Amino acid sequence: MSPKPPNLHLVRSDAPPSEGELQAMRDAITRMKRNRQLLDEFCAEQARFVRAEYLAYVEAGFTRPQAMQLVAAKLTPTPK
Repeated sequence: MSPKPPNLHLVRSDAPPSEGELQAMRDAITRMKRNRQLLDEFCAEQARFVRAEYLAYVEAGFTRPQAMQLVAAKLTPTPK
């Protein structure tokens, strides 16, 4: 079974888009930019969290490779 193709907004090339279509495209672009900004903020927050945990292990006396392994073990999903 093939995956369902994404629901993309198609613009006909034989006629200029209507004002409603243009506004819908502008709205979609604005939503995508906002979602991207939220994703970037989330990734930065997660990076700070992981870095702080890594440094806490190093300060607790673990070597840097050991600290990296401990943090990586927490990030690896458990097998089902």
